[in-house]
Amino acid sequence: MTENAQPKRHTTSLPETARVLSTVLVPTAARGAIVRRPTGEALVAALSADHKSVGVLRELRRRHGDDPLPLGYTGRRIALVLSPEDVRRLLSETPDTFSPGGAEKRGALNHFQPHGALVSDRRDRPDRRRANEEALAPGQRLHPDAPAIAEHAEEEARSLVRALRGPGPPGGVLDWARFSETFDALARRVVFGRAAAGDRRSTQLLRRLRHRANWSYLLPVDHNRRAEFLDRIRTGIDRAEPGSLAARLGPPGASERPEDQIAHWLFAFDAAAVAAFRSLAVLTSSGPEVDAVRAEALTEDGPDLPMLRAALRESVRLWPTTLVVIRESTRETVWRERSIPPRTAFLVLSSYFHRDPTRLPYADAFAPAIWNDGRAEDDPGIVPFSYGPAGCPGRDLVPLTVSYLLRALFRVGGPLPVGGSPELRTDALPASLNHFDLRFVL
Repeated sequence: MTENAQPKRHTTSLPETARVLSTVLVPTAARGAIVRRPTGEALVAALSADHKSVGVLRELRRRHGDDPLPLGYTGRRIALVLSPEDVRRLLSETPDTFSPGGAEKRGALNHFQPHGALVSDRRDRPDRRRANEEALAPGQRLHPDAPAIAEHAEEEARSLVRALRGPGPPGGVLDWARFSETFDALARRVVFGRAAAGDRRSTQLLRRLRHRANWSYLLPVDHNRRAEFLDRIRTGIDRAEPGSLAARLGPPGASERPEDQIAHWLFAFDAAAVAAFRSLAVLTSSGPEVDAVRAEALTEDGPDLPMLRAALRESVRLWPTTLVVIRESTRETVWRERSIPPRTAFLVLSSYFHRDPTRLPYADAFAPAIWNDGRAEDDPGIVPFSYGPAGCPGRDLVPLTVSYLLRALFRVGGPLPVGGSPELRTDALPASLNHFDLRFVL
């Protein structure tokens, strides 16, 4: 029970539900859960929706207490998670008590990876999860293929700089479209090897499928495009080069449904691109924390870049790429003062836990040190890559890959913001940062 709590209802009232829908869930859906919509991101930033949602959930916790709060009047069993300790329980008891799948997530991912580990049943999930972990090496600060990843990042950074400084479009301006093109090529190289850098067709197919996935089960699956996309991944696996992630899956038949697992990697790398681009925005501002990260980029030649990795993680804390973590209960669950029936979708709104100034003194500041001194790890509500048995197996690979790309960009280009980009203060960062609006020059 939180201090000064008022008498509690078992569910939200109609006005409370309407407010949650209008300030939390509808803006989240408008942005796109699987691929971001430019108009949705612009609307959320213009309305300060991320900032307002934190206030709404804080008020609900004050009124109703710490227990997960069922939403009334929705027609679907939904409960808002309001306590950091309950986030810990949800993630640590996955997938036994709380499934990482859920109807909405299965409907979305079925568009391009119907047999991915995240939405697999209890029979198939262990082997698929094991294949992901063997390839992505979670828990290892330096991935076994770190030298190859660093080389790919440096080559793609040099190609980007040549394109920006050459004749013709994009006229020297690094915008989201140009950056994402480079990051997509880097992701394909990391996954399959150097020869895959030019395979834009696979990325185009995935993006079209992900646009449909934003609508989950409300849109039918485009079976022809999905089949072409997964066939191209199978071809990439057959041709995987030594030092690539796909090669770590072993020979054909060594792992089950490898194409679906790799489809999820490519999908996740797009979120990494968003976080990396936002990191650039912070690192082109000023402040002692920024200076320390840039100094590492310019002076450290080794494979271990802790400050740059921390900068990426901090970007995801400040502006989560997974807007809502969802777990669906497989049985009735008992909390402090409340029982909640099975098949309830528990929603963890990332920004509520990441940007609540009543809990975190650094809520709105750029504080990369929290990732190296244990503060972020000790806080159960900070979930940039989730954690527990269903935590992202790429939680170490992604920051490592981005750290190499950021180092390369600062060494070969030295990005600077251009007019029209948001001006950022590292001690008072905005709750929303629309990556589609960011632009840099080298």
